[in-house]
Amino acid sequence: MTSCKVTAKRLLRCFCGCQEMTEEEVQRLYQLNVQATLIDHRAVKVLKSFLKQSRCGDNVTEQYLDVYEQCGAYMLQDDKILTLDELDELSDLGLPYDLEKDLRNQIRTGDCDNINRCLLRIQGECRNKIERSQEYKNYKAAILSKLEQIT
Repeated sequence: MTSCKVTAKRLLRCFCGCQEMTEEEVQRLYQLNVQATLIDHRAVKVLKSFLKQSRCGDNVTEQYLDVYEQCGAYMLQDDKILTLDELDELSDLGLPYDLEKDLRNQIRTGDCDNINRCLLRIQGECRNKIERSQEYKNYKAAILSKLEQIT
C-alpha cells in the first residue's frame, strides 16, 4: 500500500486575472532584471498584462516594449534585409525619431550586419527606457505586493 502526500499550492492571479501563478513563479518574476524579463516569454506576457491594466492614456513603456519585440522579430528573419515599410512599422509602434533616422541610414547602406547592430542598439535603448520608466518600477512593486500577500 502506498501513501500519497498532496501539498496544496497557493495560486495567485495574473494582473489581468487571465492566468494563475504559483508562489515560485511570482518569486522568479520578481528576481528577473529587465533584460531577463524582456527575453522571457512568460515574463513579457505578465508585464504586458500589467501595462495594459494600468494604462492611463498613452503608455510610452508599452510602446518601447513593442519596438523591442519587433526589432527582435526582424533580426530573426531569414533575409536579414530590413525594408523601409518595416521601418515605418517600427515608427508607428513608437520608435523615437533619432533611432529611426539611424536605422534608415543603415537600411540605405544595405549592410545586414550594420542593420542588425542598429536593431540591437535600438533594443538596448528601449530596454534602458523601460527600466527607467515609472511603469516598470510600478510593475516590480506590484509583483512584490503579490509576494507579500502570500506571507
